[in-house]
Amino acid sequence: MKKQEKESFAKKLVTGNSPYSIIFYIVVFYILFVYVALPSVYAFTPVSYISAVVSGSMVHQQPEINSTYYGWLESHGYNMTAVKSWPFSNGINIGSLAVAYKVPASQIKVGDVIIYHINYEGLNEDIIHRVVNETEVNGTYYYTTKGDANPFSLPFEYNIPYSHVVGEVEYVIPYLGYPKYLIYSLSQDL
Repeated sequence: MKKQEKESFAKKLVTGNSPYSIIFYIVVFYILFVYVALPSVYAFTPVSYISAVVSGSMVHQQPEINSTYYGWLESHGYNMTAVKSWPFSNGINIGSLAVAYKVPASQIKVGDVIIYHINYEGLNEDIIHRVVNETEVNGTYYYTTKGDANPFSLPFEYNIPYSHVVGEVEYVIPYLGYPKYLIYSLSQDL
């Protein structure tokens, strides 16, 4: 590439007049977010963990959610009035960032959404699901979770020790998790 061509390409990249510049700015934003903003958030706030939602297991899509979430909860004896007051009662969409705070084990209750890390049969990732059962055995807390859109709890979701929980989701930020979702989606296709 000639010097003039390089300068012309760089100018197009920075001025925002081409598709390449859009990609360039998305990459720059993402790098700044991951390597500057997130470490600052962790250092100066009570946030303990931020993770992108990369699966549809917490998405409330009609009509399926009526059986996978409301129907499942009702058939398992949950008080439906209480369910409506649970955090994220409308689910969490793909591409959102889930922001979690580390809380004491005794503070996590049925209905809360938590982030925990699993390493199960080759699956090594963060899971963002709702607590559907909690137990305490000899001072150690264990949780069973379920994705709202899943028809049942998956095998790895039973008896998750508190030591695997990285935080309780306090709020979500829509769309900012899409870069991770895209990378995750591409890696699943390989």
